[in-house]
Amino acid sequence: MKDLQQQVAYLQGLAEGIEVENSKEGKLILEMLGVLEEMAERIACLSDDQADIEDYLESIDSDLTDLEEDFYNEDECECDEDDDYVEVECPECHEGVCFDSDILYDDDIIEVTCPNCGAVVFCNDDSDDDFPNDIDDDEDDIVDIKEVKKEAKKTKKDKKED
Repeated sequence: MKDLQQQVAYLQGLAEGIEVENSKEGKLILEMLGVLEEMAERIACLSDDQADIEDYLESIDSDLTDLEEDFYNEDECECDEDDDYVEVECPECHEGVCFDSDILYDDDIIEVTCPNCGAVVFCNDDSDDDFPNDIDDDEDDIVDIKEVKKEAKKTKKDKKED
């Protein structure tokens, strides 16, 4: 934008050199040069503001990328081998969904939904119609969900008897 301001300054210098201020046309030209100078200054300010906004936007984008990597990393499952988590494949989008294995033993009815598509991937109620047919555990073995539920009920019953 300095180039535009320099060009306007050059035009103003030419106008002063040829002494155009004495005629009516000269006054018009001087006013036009004044408007051009004001426009060049405002454009320079806008250009500086835009550069600042671009820098700020790049900073926000970088921060957002860092947050996404920290909290929404879809490539890695949050299931840790030391913790008791169950991984179920979503029947709709086929993404792995991890949840705490304590849900299997909970008395309340809890539905686990896929964070990608919102489909129900597991529900701990007694009806078996709405469940996928397999759960991937830590060893990536396919387990029948009905067997897992039976085992959960048996463990729950054994805990009550003790």
